[in-house]
Amino acid sequence: MTLGPGRWAKVAVAALTAAAMTGGIACKKPDPSMKDAVAEERDAGAPVATKFTKVTEEKMPPRLEVTGTLDPDERSEVAAQTNGTVTAVNIDIGSIVKKGDILVDLDPREASMKLDVANATAASQRARLGLKGANKFEADGVADVKMAREAAELAKTDFERTKMLYEQGAISKAQFDQAKTNKERADAAYDSARNGAEQAFVSLLASQSQAGLSSKSLDDTKIRAPFDGTIESKRIAPGEFAAMGKVVAVLVRDNPLRFKFEVPEAQTALVNLGSKIDIRVAAHPDKIFKGEVKRVGASVRANTRTMPVEAEVANTDRLLKSGYFARGSVELAGELRPVLLVPKNALIPTGGGSRIFVKKGDKVEERLVSTGAAQGDLIEVTGRLTAGDEVAVENVSSLADGIAIAN
Repeated sequence: MTLGPGRWAKVAVAALTAAAMTGGIACKKPDPSMKDAVAEERDAGAPVATKFTKVTEEKMPPRLEVTGTLDPDERSEVAAQTNGTVTAVNIDIGSIVKKGDILVDLDPREASMKLDVANATAASQRARLGLKGANKFEADGVADVKMAREAAELAKTDFERTKMLYEQGAISKAQFDQAKTNKERADAAYDSARNGAEQAFVSLLASQSQAGLSSKSLDDTKIRAPFDGTIESKRIAPGEFAAMGKVVAVLVRDNPLRFKFEVPEAQTALVNLGSKIDIRVAAHPDKIFKGEVKRVGASVRANTRTMPVEAEVANTDRLLKSGYFARGSVELAGELRPVLLVPKNALIPTGGGSRIFVKKGDKVEERLVSTGAAQGDLIEVTGRLTAGDEVAVENVSSLADGIAIAN
């Protein structure tokens, strides 16, 4: 059968209408009441086996909540102490090093040759002075000086004998004058020999000093870590020329770290050296790091009316990084206050705090709490809890608000 133009248009409209209705049905959103029903079915699921422990109350020191930054205990821009071409770089960003570890090697050949020359010069001068081992220098012990001294003593003896004979009229004045001249020449030669030996010893000391400097220059071709820490940045590569003073790496001492924060003027008298502090960072929200106040500012800042304080935080496992923003809870001097404590394993961290499940008859009820200072396996909590409440400590990740407890 052949369809005319009018019939084709009607067929097309009918097809589009059917498609639109089908698509509408397919894209229709689920009924909210159905979603709630599914959630209720899940929450009312099979009972979960768990164990409970009671919330306890203890008296603890008052605390101040603070924020601040973690900084390295030390930061050093490690620089070359001598000139040289880099032959090896033994570290990279994040490398953990010990004091004395070689970070960068410089070409040692020139320094080694200078040391050899200085040592050879010093050895030659010691030999000239007759010094062996740890012999102490004495000018009269030098061979040339010893010969000059003996000649001077002989000339003196001859002069004294000649003088006596001259006074007796046994010899002429010319003979006397010659003996006197010989004595004066011998004395001058002895003095000259002593001066020469002493100058030679001074030269030896200078050569030994030069040898020491050359030895240091050779040692300086190995650029070492000044303390234990972590490499923050590397600033040189093999083949580059390192001039004296060129920074080759930045090293930070990151164990311990310094937590720097500010204390309001009103609480400055309550924060003391040795005050304990608990630290939290976003990178490890479920972990508390322990610290102790080590430095308290000498004055309050006029613009903020706060006092700078620094605490040291152990970082043996290096979970903390320099530059982290941190929140702290520092103990204050003053009367003890009652706090609620629960086991740490009773908590499930959330974005704004922690969840905890309290026993209510044969079911559990979810509560939101905030955490405070830790005391061993227990942690301080604030929220809708009272001492004696029973909180779940096993299978807590399987619990939900209103779920039944398995017998």
